[in-house]
Amino acid sequence: MTTYWPDYCQDFKCKAGDCVHTCCAGWVIGIDKDSLARFKADPDVTCKIKDGCFVLEEDGRCPFLRDDNLCEMIIRHGENYLCDICKEHPRFYNEFDDHTEAGIGLVCEEACRLVLNHDGAFELIGDDGSKMELPGYVKNIYDCDKPINERLKDISSGRRAESKLRAEIFDGMEVMDPKWSTLLSKIIEEPVDKAEEDKAISKNEKEFTNFAAYLLYRYKGAGRFAAEACWLLADLLTKGCGIEDVARVFSCEVEYSDINIDEALETFG
Repeated sequence: MTTYWPDYCQDFKCKAGDCVHTCCAGWVIGIDKDSLARFKADPDVTCKIKDGCFVLEEDGRCPFLRDDNLCEMIIRHGENYLCDICKEHPRFYNEFDDHTEAGIGLVCEEACRLVLNHDGAFELIGDDGSKMELPGYVKNIYDCDKPINERLKDISSGRRAESKLRAEIFDGMEVMDPKWSTLLSKIIEEPVDKAEEDKAISKNEKEFTNFAAYLLYRYKGAGRFAAEACWLLADLLTKGCGIEDVARVFSCEVEYSDINIDEALETFG
């Protein structure tokens, strides 16, 4: 079965020690069965495993994350020694009957940079070198004959929440980091009107187009969800946030909680 990737994925490379928001801290790291079996032969690893997960340090860091933010396990044994979740992050996979569509998630700061700054529509390139046409629900967001704000209205079928209600909905979900609630409270306390949202999006057309395309691609055409996410990010931009920062935090808070992403897709279905 061929796996197709957006063309920007070929430029993805972990920033390792240069990453500001390391993925090796603050997350429960579940270990797959094959890796657990392999680690049993290494007492330096098994002593740091409990209930199928790495035992995190008091500050939430992986026990193999060094002070320079490099992985001791990779340095000692190479990348292939890692468990599946560490090797695969931030990649995701959507399986279909005859192919798989893969990509990289915005929770990773380098992936976020690549996705948001891509010029034009991305191409889907198979691991066998073949190419696949973009699904229509992704291709349409790149229709440059329409202003970006009109395209967002189209994919949301004309539905659009008020900024305060939207922020309250996301704030009512599971909180991964209290800072997220602090950001959302700025919108709740001082709502943003639609004209301001549209202006913020127009000023950052490329980034918002790519953000919407990423969500449409990953969530198989969830247009209302993609549009509301864009409007939420626009609200946060009006509060002085940077688009890459809020896109990454949104991904962390919404996409990387199974509870939150299910609720968001259902609410904005």
